Amino acid sequence: MEQWLERREVFRGRFFTVITGTAMIANGQTARRDVVEHIGGVAVVPTLAGNVLLVRQYRIAAGREMLELPAGLLHPGEAPEEAAARELAEELGYRAGRLIPLVSYYTSPGYTNERTHIFLGLDLTPTDGTADWDEHLHPEERPLEGLPQALLEGAFSDGKTVIGLSLALAWLARHGHMEGLEPY
Repeated sequence: MEQWLERREVFRGRFFTVITGTAMIANGQTARRDVVEHIGGVAVVPTLAGNVLLVRQYRIAAGREMLELPAGLLHPGEAPEEAAARELAEELGYRAGRLIPLVSYYTSPGYTNERTHIFLGLDLTPTDGTADWDEHLHPEERPLEGLPQALLEGAFSDGKTVIGLSLALAWLARHGHMEGLEPY
């Protein structure tokens, strides 16, 4: 177990804070620690008529366009399922009849407490929604049956998308929604 001995905030942004300081580590010694405290986020694997709905957008941190699951940040006090429903409506204009939790994971626990909650979206119906002003999203559909090969070939480089698609395929196969796919 590690415990902060001293810590200070060195940066506060819109959705994360950077903390630096000294911690007591398990063997009784001290070590410097830098931590990004993050508000967390959600992603949805929306399926419709044998396809998965994705968004393509430019990511300045990666320096490239990426094909991703619709996703976003949690608002203060917002439940992950509510945030997932909101993001699906905002980014793709759909409401899910069922949002099935697939996983909640820490994105990189070596330096951040950021946690992402991923849901499978089933029984989609159109709804009103508008993307945030600073997002330039380009929706794309991909056939579900081609996803296992696309994942193996490295077609997706965004972590939440790789994790979400892999788990969604496993869930769909296990629950009889993907003829010809074996459960993982």
